[in-house]
Amino acid sequence: MENDIILLLPKPPSLNMIYAGKHWTYRKKKKDEYKAICIEALEPYDAFTCESFRLDITYNSRFDIDNGILVSKFLADTLVELGVVEDDNPKFYDQVKIGFDGGLPKNTYRVVIKCKGYKIKEDVE
Repeated sequence: MENDIILLLPKPPSLNMIYAGKHWTYRKKKKDEYKAICIEALEPYDAFTCESFRLDITYNSRFDIDNGILVSKFLADTLVELGVVEDDNPKFYDQVKIGFDGGLPKNTYRVVIKCKGYKIKEDVE
């Protein structure tokens, strides 16, 4: 079974900014803050698992496409930590697509989690 989970997320930290000579504690703080946003965005959905997933991301911010890649990184890490998917290696996370969409509200990222093997967690336990 495949299911789409749709999240609206704010602009992530800039990849350029977060790795521009910043101390690892600063990077960890920014990652933890954004992962908390991802967890909150997932709350309306029943707890679920996926055998594998891919992400389709559209955004409207002033970032270059590759500068917003932390949406993918932080969300994938969150999905692993929540037990939604076993890992974020290519066996479980095989594709990310990112594109600009000027029709979205400013500084918004729309993420569609394409979940293969979707199951509600209570069905799994």
